[in-house]
Amino acid sequence: MKVSVPGLLASLSSMALASAFLSNPYAADPLVKSTIFIVIVMLILPACIGVAASILKKPTLMFMVGIWSFPYGLYLTVANIPSLWNGFGLALFLYFISSIQMRSAQRVSQSE
Repeated sequence: MKVSVPGLLASLSSMALASAFLSNPYAADPLVKSTIFIVIVMLILPACIGVAASILKKPTLMFMVGIWSFPYGLYLTVANIPSLWNGFGLALFLYFISSIQMRSAQRVSQSE
């Protein structure tokens, strides 16, 4: 069984970046509970679902993961340029590339 590499890479990198964001030792103020909740719900949870979508080859689910992560991923991408958090932009791009790639692979396999 082949796995969608861009989707898996996007999901794992998003999880790693979100974990680094939560454990940033250089932050001036400690994170409040609402920030931790938002990062988990808006970045880590969709990344976990993205891993499942890339393994199961579900392009619609991968597209929904990209849409779900888009607002906060885009904010962290453009909030401070250049920074480590610009990697969220790459993850968002890979989510959508993966969903397009999986959709086209499904169409090719259906036409055969």
